[in-house]
Amino acid sequence: MGVGPVQAVADTIARGAVLVAGIALAIILGLIAAQIGSRVFTGSSLSWSDELARLFFLYLVFIGAAEASMRRTHIAVDVQDTFGLSPAVDRILDLGRMVLCLGVLAVIAHGAWRIIPVVETMQRPATRLSTAWMFYPLLVGSVLMMIATAMQFVSCLTGGDLYRDTARNRHDLLE
Repeated sequence: MGVGPVQAVADTIARGAVLVAGIALAIILGLIAAQIGSRVFTGSSLSWSDELARLFFLYLVFIGAAEASMRRTHIAVDVQDTFGLSPAVDRILDLGRMVLCLGVLAVIAHGAWRIIPVVETMQRPATRLSTAWMFYPLLVGSVLMMIATAMQFVSCLTGGDLYRDTARNRHDLLE
């Protein structure tokens, strides 16, 4: 069975998010190793490594959350299996959850969009980077999660469930 265009877009976004999150993790590990090496071998710490590690941690968290949202592997409670609800009621509850998620993510994205110009001229003390770099992952991650949720919403409305079987199969493996 071929992959539909929505599934192809979801897979592409998820693969890109994994790549970005993996790079962020590698950079964090390198920064921590450099900080440890500096303290051990020179007796002094690097003033900029902690700030950069925090910045890349934000990218790791928000871009990684977008990937988990895209694949529906984030923490969730399957109401149908837990309470024995019918598939129709489960679908309605799922659609309601998606609408609520879209609303919350829209508020987060809007807040990040509004704060970025305010903090653009502020600089981080050690790296002299704009403080806006701390808010870009929040904006990008929430927009990606909105895209993922909207795609799942459309898929659920049209009778399919984008990645639902994958998420359930992973849950079954844990039991």
